[in-house]
Amino acid sequence: MRARRSTTPADPTLLAPTQLDLFPVKPVVDVLDAKSVVGPKTGVEHLVRVRLRPNDAPHLVFHDRHGWYCEAHGPTCAAVALAREDVK
Repeated sequence: MRARRSTTPADPTLLAPTQLDLFPVKPVVDVLDAKSVVGPKTGVEHLVRVRLRPNDAPHLVFHDRHGWYCEAHGPTCAAVALAREDVK
């Protein structure tokens, strides 16, 4: 009889344990007017400032012809998902 090989999920975050916060803090999401911040001829459709915690540095999330992305971390940043939820 052959031993079965265990299969692991492709996503490593499924294996990571999650830690619960005793006092969870909601992220601060501010939808900004892209035309007034970037300029009147901008191609940016949505501009969102996201702070994962109130005292953290903000992430600027853009939505333009390239898609949704964080200014500093790119499209895989956690702030992008929060911004997309808040704009819809």
